[in-house]
Amino acid sequence: MQLTRDDERARRICSLALEFMNATAPIPSTEIARSFYPDLSADSFRRAFSRDRETLATCGVFVEERPWDARESAWGISDDSFAGGLELEPREASALEVACAPLLDDPGFPLAGELRLALAKITRAFAEAGVAHAPAASESRALVTLRSCLLDGVAARITYEDARGRRTERTIAPYGMFDLRGLRYVVAGAPGEEGDSATRTYRVDRVVSAEMLPNVAVRVPADFSVDDWRRLPFQLGDETMTAVFEVLPERADDVRRAAGEQGSWQDRGDACVWRVGASDVGAAASWAISQGIRPLGADELVLAWRRALEGVVSRAS
Repeated sequence: MQLTRDDERARRICSLALEFMNATAPIPSTEIARSFYPDLSADSFRRAFSRDRETLATCGVFVEERPWDARESAWGISDDSFAGGLELEPREASALEVACAPLLDDPGFPLAGELRLALAKITRAFAEAGVAHAPAASESRALVTLRSCLLDGVAARITYEDARGRRTERTIAPYGMFDLRGLRYVVAGAPGEEGDSATRTYRVDRVVSAEMLPNVAVRVPADFSVDDWRRLPFQLGDETMTAVFEVLPERADDVRRAAGEQGSWQDRGDACVWRVGASDVGAAASWAISQGIRPLGADELVLAWRRALEGVVSRAS
């Protein structure tokens, strides 16, 4: 499948946004031109980059010129952008998230958007949650109990219903919470045990009941990070397909870091082919665009990707 010029521009804009949001220092113009506009002359590059900066600004990503040296300009992301920020320790981020969640979910709180933006600048956990966050009309008693357990550092006894409707009783040690695709998850281990083998993710809406165990203290592992359990945005839920992506050499390192241990890789010479399980076709298409990669299969993923690109271009034009 051959990309159209609109496809290429949409992918470039998404890749630029990702590059600037992850940059730790100003990016020189020559590096931007080499990475994203390799076939353009100097004048054409300046015009195209100016247009792309305007498009990024409409998406809330403000790229501004930064001091560099006398020979060329450099560029970085403005503090007004929805990006960057100070990273908290895992326990601090989890405590802040669960403490602020009632306000973020309260339809009567008028500053929920401003609070989410402020939190996103403090910890990246809120940046992801804010993309597709669906405020709940009310909080379940189980959620309130699990949040209290997490803040107080104690275990909980829960009744959990799995995807097949089977209910089990278990005692868990909550380590952290996160939102993804409008659902909330709690990452928990087993009291008295540590390590990935004793840790798993539970959907909070499947917790039928929860009881706080104030006499069972929870010790969060020193190396725990809730981000390690988020998986990829399109992987939570039952796997419905195998997604196949073409990853060009200039994107391979970044995509491999984002993918972690997910999927398998094949070096094709001119590009890599990455195969990974997926549960949400639309989320997989959106994630591919943000990473600057192209799906090769399955057919429904390719179609969703093309439709998403068309939407980006129509909004940018």
